[in-house]
Amino acid sequence: MSNRIAILPLFLSLLFILSSTSPMHMHDLELEEAEIQTASGRSVHYGSWVAHREVPVDVGCDGSSGTRMLDSSSQSNIAMYVGSCSDVVVFDVVDLLIVESIEIEQQLNFLEFSPNGDYLALSSPYNVKIYSTSNWEIILDEDMINFYITDATWSGDSNRFVVATGNNGGHMYEGPDWDEVEGTTSNGGLVAHHPTEDKLWYLNSDGTGNVYEYQNVPLAGYQWVMTRSFTFANAQEMISSPDGGELLLTDDYSTYVYSTSDYTQQETFDANGPLFSFDGTTMLLIEDNYWWNDYDLQLISTEDWTLKGAFHPEKFGAYAFSSNDSEIFMFSGAGLSGVEQLTGYMPDSDGDGVVDYRDECPDTDTSEGSNFAGCAPSQRDTDLDGINDRDDLCPRTKSDASVDGNGCSIAQLTDSDNDGVSDSDDECPNTSTEGITDRKGCSSDQRDVDGDGLVDGLDECPLLVENDCSRVVFWNTTTNEIENTSQLIDIEVSADGQYIAALDAYSNLQVLDSDFQSISTIPSSWDSSISEMEWSPVENKLLFFRESYWYDGCTYEIWDGETKTVSEQFDTTQDCSEIKQGTARFSPDGTTFAFSTFSWSSFRRTTVVNDLSTHSTLLEDDNFRVDYLDFSNDGGTLIGGDGSQLVMWDTTEYEFVTSSRAQGTDVFYNTPDGNYVVTTNDETVYFYKSSNFELTNSVQLTENESEITDITFSRTGDLMYATVLVGYCYWGCEEGEGALTELHSYNLDGDELELLRSSDIISTDNIISPVYHPQEHSAYVKPSWSSNYTEWQPDSDGDGLDDAVDECPGTSLEVEVNERGCGGDQLDDDGDGLANFEDLCPDSPDGIAIDGNGCTDQQVDEDFDGVCNQDAPSKGPSNCSGRDQCPGSLSGIVIDSNGCGWAQQDSDGDGIVNVDDQCEDTEIAGDADENGCDRKQRDSDSDSVNDYWDDCEATTIGELIDDAGCSDSQVDSDADSVCNLDASGSGPSNCTSVDRCPNTGLNESVDENGCSWNQRDDDEDGIFNKFDLCPNTLADSVAPNGCSTWQMDSDGDGVYDANDECANTDANRIADAKGCSDEQYELKTASSDESLLTSNMLVGIAGVVVVVLIGFIMMRRKESEGFEEVPSIEYPQYATRGAMRDGMEWVEHPSGSQQWFYRDPSTQQWVHRK
Repeated sequence: MSNRIAILPLFLSLLFILSSTSPMHMHDLELEEAEIQTASGRSVHYGSWVAHREVPVDVGCDGSSGTRMLDSSSQSNIAMYVGSCSDVVVFDVVDLLIVESIEIEQQLNFLEFSPNGDYLALSSPYNVKIYSTSNWEIILDEDMINFYITDATWSGDSNRFVVATGNNGGHMYEGPDWDEVEGTTSNGGLVAHHPTEDKLWYLNSDGTGNVYEYQNVPLAGYQWVMTRSFTFANAQEMISSPDGGELLLTDDYSTYVYSTSDYTQQETFDANGPLFSFDGTTMLLIEDNYWWNDYDLQLISTEDWTLKGAFHPEKFGAYAFSSNDSEIFMFSGAGLSGVEQLTGYMPDSDGDGVVDYRDECPDTDTSEGSNFAGCAPSQRDTDLDGINDRDDLCPRTKSDASVDGNGCSIAQLTDSDNDGVSDSDDECPNTSTEGITDRKGCSSDQRDVDGDGLVDGLDECPLLVENDCSRVVFWNTTTNEIENTSQLIDIEVSADGQYIAALDAYSNLQVLDSDFQSISTIPSSWDSSISEMEWSPVENKLLFFRESYWYDGCTYEIWDGETKTVSEQFDTTQDCSEIKQGTARFSPDGTTFAFSTFSWSSFRRTTVVNDLSTHSTLLEDDNFRVDYLDFSNDGGTLIGGDGSQLVMWDTTEYEFVTSSRAQGTDVFYNTPDGNYVVTTNDETVYFYKSSNFELTNSVQLTENESEITDITFSRTGDLMYATVLVGYCYWGCEEGEGALTELHSYNLDGDELELLRSSDIISTDNIISPVYHPQEHSAYVKPSWSSNYTEWQPDSDGDGLDDAVDECPGTSLEVEVNERGCGGDQLDDDGDGLANFEDLCPDSPDGIAIDGNGCTDQQVDEDFDGVCNQDAPSKGPSNCSGRDQCPGSLSGIVIDSNGCGWAQQDSDGDGIVNVDDQCEDTEIAGDADENGCDRKQRDSDSDSVNDYWDDCEATTIGELIDDAGCSDSQVDSDADSVCNLDASGSGPSNCTSVDRCPNTGLNESVDENGCSWNQRDDDEDGIFNKFDLCPNTLADSVAPNGCSTWQMDSDGDGVYDANDECANTDANRIADAKGCSDEQYELKTASSDESLLTSNMLVGIAGVVVVVLIGFIMMRRKESEGFEEVPSIEYPQYATRGAMRDGMEWVEHPSGSQQWFYRDPSTQQWVHRK
C-alpha cells in the first residue's frame, strides 16, 4: 500500500510536466505563416490583408475619370499618375514622403521602374522618357514621329528598354548611354522581354506572335533573329512570368497563362491586371465585379498557378508591391477634387482587422472582436484583476478589491438601493426605485448639475444657475435675413450670447458681436486651415483647431473674449491629419475639452481629452473611430458615437468604461435631465439610458421617407425641437424643390414625446440645421450656400405669432387666436376694454360704468347698500366695502357694516335672525333651535321643567313628575317601588334603593333589592328558585334543573347516581342497595373470568421473551470468544484535509485501508464510520 502511495505523486508530477511542456513542443512543430514563407522562399503573405496607413496625393487635378498608374521599385520608391492630370508623384515607401514630382506634358500610357530601380520610364503615345532615380534627371527623351507607342518593356538586367509601335520592331535603347540600337523587325503592338535572356516576344493585333533572340549570326555578327512563331488569342496586355517560363495575356475580363516551351495555354483566371511580387513567387490579380462595384485582389502562386488567397480592398485602383513584398499599395480616388489616396495594406494573420506589426495579440480567435491593439476580450484584462475581459463580469474592479472567479468584488455584486448601480460605483446609495439613475447611481432628485442648490428634478433650468427660464414652445420660421452673412458657413454662439464665431468661405475664423458685426478675423495660413471651433460654456473663450494641407500635424488655439487676443499654438496628437468635425467639446465646467483626430499616414482615429489650463493630455484612445463626442451633463463621462455604437469614458479616472450597439450614433444628444442619450435614424428617435446605454423607447416622428436633421432641447428641459427633412431634390429642381423641411416641437417627459406644434414646409436649397441662441432669443438658419443667414424668432406660446408682435403671449396651445395673438380668455367678450383673462366681470352690460377690473356696481353690490357681495371680485365704481351678509336688504332701511337691517340681524348671536327669533336673549352658544331658543329657554316634553334642568326630557304628557321632571315610569320601570339602577330621581311616588331585578312581574312581592321569590336563588346553586327542582342543594356542581348527583337517580332504581354501581338497571328489574339487578351481577362475573385469562396469557408471553433474550446473549458471548481481537483504529491527524461529499468532509485513512472518517461539524474532530 505504501509503495502505491509513493508511486502516485511521481506519476502525477510526470503527468504535470508533460502537460506543461506539450504546448511549447507543439508550437515549435507548428509552422507559422512567416515560417511557411521562409521555408518556401516566398515573402508574400497568403492570409488576410488590412489597410494600415493612408496618405493623400495631390496629382494636380481631378482624376476621378482618369486611368491610374502605379509602380514600385526595388529601391523603395513608388510612382503614381492619373490620366489627364499633369504630375507624376514619387513617394518614399518607408515614410510616404514625396521624393519627386514630375510634370507631364502629354498623357501617359506607360509608367514603370527598371528591375534594379535605377530608372523610371514614362511614355505617352508620342514620347518616351527615362529618368535616373538617383538625381531625377532625364537620360532619355525621344519623340515618336510616324508611329505612336503601344507598349514597352525592360530587360531583366535593366540595361535595355524596348518600345513597341506596331511597325518594324519599334525602338530599342540600351544603357549606359541609352542610345537607340538596332532592334527587331516585328510589327507587333505588344512586347515582353525575357527576365534573364536576350529574348523578346511580340504579339500582333490578330493574335499571332513571334519570338526574337539575340544571336551571333555567321558573317553578320550579333543581331535579333526571329526563332519561331506562335498564335494566341487577341489580348490587351502581355507580360513575362518572373522566370520567363510563361507568358501572361489579358483581355477585359480574364488572364491567360501560356507556356513558352510549346506556347500552349496552361491556365485561365477570371481576373486581370497581373502584377508579380519582387521575389517572383506570387502574382496579384484583381477580380472586377463591375455590376456590383465589388473588387477582390487575388494572390496566385507562380509555382503551380493556383489561388492561394484573396482580400477585399476598401477602394479600387492601381496596385503595387513594396520592394520586400510585405505591403501592397492601392492608388485610388478619395472623392475630393485634385486629391487621390495611396493606401498601404499589410498582413493580418489572425484576421482581426489589425496588421501584424501592430497586433499585440497575434492569435486572436476570429469569433471574437478585437480592439485597436488586436486583442479580443479573452486576451485583455483591463482592470488587472486576473480575470480576462471576456470572462470578467465586472470589468472595472477597483485595484485594491478582492474578486471572485467572475472578476467581481463584493461591492460590485451588491446594489443596496436596487437602482441598477453596484455599491462600488454608487455615489447616491439611497436612490428611490422610481428614479432613473445615471452611471453614478444618482437620479434627478439627487443631482444638482448646475450647482444652484436645487435638485435637477425640481429645477426649471436644470443646466443653468439661473432659475427663471423662458419657455419657448415654438419658433416663427418666416423671418427676415441677416445682412452681410452670406460668406459665413458655420456659426457658433457663445454661452452668454455676447459673441458669434463663424467660419467663412476661405476657412478664416470670424468673431462677431451679437449683431453679426465683425470684432476680429483670424486667418487660415497657406499650409493649414481652421477646421473646428467650440465656445467654453462658462466664459468667453473660443477654442479652434488648425489642420495642415501637406503633412500630419494639428494644433489648437484659444481666442479670449476679455482681451480679444489669441493664444499661442498648442499641438494635439503627433499622429493627426485632421480634426473630426462635431467632436470638439468642452466639459460643462470648462476645465477640459475633447476632440477626435484622424491620421492619413496611420489610418487611425484617436479620441483625446486635454486639460485647458495645462494643455496636458488626460485621455487618448484610438480603439474607436468616433464621429461625434459630448460630455454628460454632470461632466462625469465622455460619450462618443461612431454610427453604430455608443462609447463611454470615465472623466474622473480617464479610462474606457463601456460600449454598446446603438442606432444612428454619428450624432447624438443628451437630454437635459441627464437620464438619456438620444439618437436618430431616418424618422425615428431612440432613447438610451445614459448609465448603461440600454434602449428604453423609440418614437417615429413622421412617416417613412423622411430624415431627422437636428434635435435641440429647450433651456427649460421639457421641450424638444426637431427639424425633419421630408423631401429633397438633388438635380434639375424647380424653384421650391430643394430641401423640404418641417420644424416640430414636442413636450418631453422622460423618454416620452408629445407633439405640440408642426410648421409648414420650409423650402431651402440646403439641408438646414438651426443654431439656437443660448438664451433662446433667436435661431439661425442658412437656406443656401450663397444666401444670408435667416433669423427665426421665438413664439413662446406657440400660437403662430412671434413674441415681438404677440399682444397675448400666454395663449394656451389648444386656443384659437386672432390676428393679435389672442384667444379664449384673452379676448374681450363684453367689450369693456379688458381681456377676458384680466376682466373679473367678463359679462358687464354695455354702457354702464365699470371699475379697473371691469365690474359694474350691480355686479359687486347687488342690493346697492354700499357693502360688497360675498363673492364680489372687485369694488365697483362706487367702491363698496366689506362683505354683505344680507344680500337682499331693502332700500332705505338702516343697515350695519355687514349690510343687514334689524330684521336681518341676529342680536343674540344664536344664528337665527331677529325676525324669526322667539327667544331673544339666548345664552348657550350654538344650542339654539330653529326658533332661536336654547335649552334654558325650551321645554321639549312640555312638563313645565325647561330642558336645561329637566333630568327626564322625554316625559309622557300628563304624567306626574317630581322636581327633576321625572315621572314614576321613568325612575321605576317595573313599578315595584325600588328605583331603577340609572334613575335620575325618585319620582312622585318616592321610590327607594336600587332595583337589582328590574323586570319583576306585576304585583309580586319583592325584597329590598327589588327581587321577587322567582327571581332569587336561595340555595345559591346558580338556578333561580322558579326553575330549581332541588331547592336545598349543597353541592357546588348541579344540573340545569338545580340538582346535584346526590340528588339524582337517572335509572329510577331507587339508588342515587352517586351510590349506584349499576347505572342502567332495567326498570322492570329489582335492584339491591348498590343499584344492581341479578342479571347485572351475572354479566360482571363472566367479564372478570375473561380478564383473568388475558392477564395470565400476557404473563406467559413475557416469560418466553425473557428466556429467549437470555439465550441470545449467552450465544453472542461464546461467539465473541471465538474471534480475534478487533485491531486498534488509526485516526487521521487533525490537520488532514479530506474531500467534501454530501455536505460533509470525508477521508480514507490510511489510504486504501477502507477505513473512512468524517469530520464532526461541532468539534471539528475526525470520527470513524462504524
